[in-house]
Amino acid sequence: MTKSRGVLIVLVIAAALWALTISAWQAGAGGDTLGPSGVAKVTEDASSQTSPVATACVAIIAVSGLLAAMLGRIGRFAVLGLAGIAGIGYGITALSAASAPGATSWAIIAAVAAGIGVIGIVWVAVASNGWTNSNRYARTAESASGEFDSAATWDALSRGEDVEDASDDETSTDPDTDPDSK
Repeated sequence: MTKSRGVLIVLVIAAALWALTISAWQAGAGGDTLGPSGVAKVTEDASSQTSPVATACVAIIAVSGLLAAMLGRIGRFAVLGLAGIAGIGYGITALSAASAPGATSWAIIAAVAAGIGVIGIVWVAVASNGWTNSNRYARTAESASGEFDSAATWDALSRGEDVEDASDDETSTDPDTDPDSK
């Protein structure tokens, strides 16, 4: 799996969970009953059905997916681990909404989606072990077959390396460049 596909998978998981978050998890319940006590209301609309905890978990998953592309191996495991924990938190929030009176089937679907999302995030974290940093600009002056490569030679000269061509080692016929001819 490539880095871009891994990040895309995590972002698709976050988008799917967010789409489930905005659906009605409880029938006739206000938005403030879907989260723990002490959490500020996200909207002033009493008919809002979004859970602030689930929304925060989705945001953590999305940001962690983007950060995974920028960090090294240990950083990727750390942020994708946090995304996995956020996915578990999303699932627990969905299960608590499903067990409350007036729960709709959306809460159960969100809990199942959270489980699938956590499995996907763990899969991306394990697959990210094979991601490598780009080395597209680190080329030598010879191609893989050992032949002279003019583009790679130019890049080596741009980096300040001293590049010698095999044809320069043979006898030179130009008296201006050959120090032995003077």
